[in-house]
Amino acid sequence: MKDTTMLLAHDLPTRQSPLIINKTTQSILIYTELNLKSAFKDNPHWGIVARNGKLQDKAILKAFVDAIDFHDALISIGAKAGNNLTEDKTGISVAGDILEISMFWQGGRHYPIKDVFQDSSGKGFEIRFGGNKESAMKEKTGCITCLESCWIAITSNARYPNISNLKRTLSPNSRFKGNDAILPKIDGHPVVVSYVLLRI
Repeated sequence: MKDTTMLLAHDLPTRQSPLIINKTTQSILIYTELNLKSAFKDNPHWGIVARNGKLQDKAILKAFVDAIDFHDALISIGAKAGNNLTEDKTGISVAGDILEISMFWQGGRHYPIKDVFQDSSGKGFEIRFGGNKESAMKEKTGCITCLESCWIAITSNARYPNISNLKRTLSPNSRFKGNDAILPKIDGHPVVVSYVLLRI
């Protein structure tokens, strides 16, 4: 895991340039901002959503990179997409290459995703590159990282299967929210998210 003390300002994504691709390390950095409206409320799966997406207000973090650009960036570093889910394929977990996700902000250290996002059911996080480019383009939700397996999000969590909207409403896999013990309490506070491709 890369230490933020070694990162200079020109190494970091910004609002104006929200995506940094490093093919050598097979990693991506994206610029996001804390969505205080939803960050510390329980939600069934909205982790990181592009601010131009339909569901951006539900997310814990709003990303300034477009979901399709993010998808293509993962392809450019050699990530292989699962593309194994559709809306009606419930009870199945997302496939695709595994990504190590960590987050940091000014004055802070890198936190793994499990420290930043709380998971009420306790199964944790195994984020995979689901792909879903066509679904993402059609649905325009902006979902970049969903916290359960998802047929629209570019990346999502294999620890929880894809479920129907009805089940998500009545009996969700889990409930997620931002960890208020470590996250800033300021709306729009910048948070950099790092995605590193893992080879197993």
